[in-house]
Amino acid sequence: MNDKRVHIIGAGPAGLVAAINLARAKYEVIVHEQKKDVGGRFKGEYQGLENWSSDEDALDFLNRIGVFLNFCCEPIRETHFCDPFHSVVSVKTKRPLFYLVERGTMEWTLDQGLKRQALAEGVEFHWEEKIETLPSGWVIVATGPKAADAIAKGMVFHTSHPNICVGFLDNRIAPKAYAYLLINNYRGTFATCLFEDFPNEKKYFVRALETAQKLFPFDVQAPQEFGGYINFFLEFSMVRHGRVLYVGETAGFQDALWGFGLRYAMLSGYLAAVSIRTGLFYDDLCRQYIRPFMETSLANRWLFAHLGNRGYRYFLKKMAQSPNVIAELKKNYQPSLLKEMIFQVARKNYRTRLINKQCMHQNCNCVWCRHCREETELSTVG
Repeated sequence: MNDKRVHIIGAGPAGLVAAINLARAKYEVIVHEQKKDVGGRFKGEYQGLENWSSDEDALDFLNRIGVFLNFCCEPIRETHFCDPFHSVVSVKTKRPLFYLVERGTMEWTLDQGLKRQALAEGVEFHWEEKIETLPSGWVIVATGPKAADAIAKGMVFHTSHPNICVGFLDNRIAPKAYAYLLINNYRGTFATCLFEDFPNEKKYFVRALETAQKLFPFDVQAPQEFGGYINFFLEFSMVRHGRVLYVGETAGFQDALWGFGLRYAMLSGYLAAVSIRTGLFYDDLCRQYIRPFMETSLANRWLFAHLGNRGYRYFLKKMAQSPNVIAELKKNYQPSLLKEMIFQVARKNYRTRLINKQCMHQNCNCVWCRHCREETELSTVG
């Protein structure tokens, strides 16, 4: 096979990071994307690049994997959290708790920034191209989530409200997950996330929005609805036929607790590029640098799912009392003997929706079922 040519299927963050690094190493890189541009799944919503799971700041992480800032990446040092009983905990940190990034086709989104970097390195893009069979040579599959283990129902909007970041923990508005309000430069994102009961997404969204506007009154101008979903699963190997490498959520790489999976996605793309460039086995790299944290996140997901509303209140009180919130969160994300024991229990009880590929609700119009109808998945690659 041509060892200096790499085909990348999918132009999400994982695939683009791989493309940037391989092109920089003088590989011929061809990216195949079904849509006409990067970021087509998104409508300009804000997402978070988490900054608490590692001592390495997210900006240093981006630099390490060969990415520079040519996109919106706003440090967030003050966040408010609301418990199910409408008590508000405000957290201020010296180090950013996370970085706010924008997703979509607009100029300053993460997606467009990575595309510009890839083009500058000489990456070739084939737009609106559906791959039916695997190309020869090296292939990186970066086609995104295969199923919905959690969904988000939300909207983007304009507002006169000043910048604010709020998270809501309440099973009545976000079953076993959370809702969030992110406003930056008079643009807002509001959404509720669900780990169960997908068919009732609209009901939860309405409840969540009512709660948010009661506690933090904000005006909504020119709203646009969006739906999102994440996929988490643990695969033994991410390599097929010795030349096909799976990255991002196509490989199940995601944070099972909160869904802050951007670091996993981009890191997996970088590791795929390292593997091709150096000959190091991709599975070994993933098992060393990603898998332990995924296992811990699944243990955290199991604990969180069993807390219930009173447990969420206790969790937020404990966080408010901590002298260093980021250190407390980091400790909970680190592999340990206790988390390994919990992981063994969580793994036996966790079932991905990967096989079902839908919520299984007849005649449903929920986020995932709509995406099933709108998105055409690869028939032979995935």
